[in-house]
Amino acid sequence: MSEPTWKKLVDQLQREGHKSPYLDRLRQRVPTSGVSDVAGEILREMASALGRAEDKINAALLELELRGKSLDELAQHKGVDPSERAVKVADFNRQREVAAQALWELRVHREALGFRRNDDLAALYPIPPKRV
Repeated sequence: MSEPTWKKLVDQLQREGHKSPYLDRLRQRVPTSGVSDVAGEILREMASALGRAEDKINAALLELELRGKSLDELAQHKGVDPSERAVKVADFNRQREVAAQALWELRVHREALGFRRNDDLAALYPIPPKRV
């Protein structure tokens, strides 16, 4: 299996000392192991696929967090070119849509596996409002 696309970002941010609940969740991901029969293999694959869906939302929210931080830093500078800010706002809002899609996919995946209580997903993976 190839290395997840978000692993390099996690490694870089960890070295830089970045603090984020999304980074912590991604860092804690470990492969599953155990039962060797077919039923166990199917369960492991279901759990692994669900974990990948969770990784996707955590990575998307981490990227969104970084874009928001960049926008906040830009707001602290005087004389910033409005077009530069507009580009960063559009980039933030595009990434917000990516995160919202990943959250929806996680919800659908969980429901397909029989998890009917998904009310806590909004609290675990909060999607910030659009920036203007």
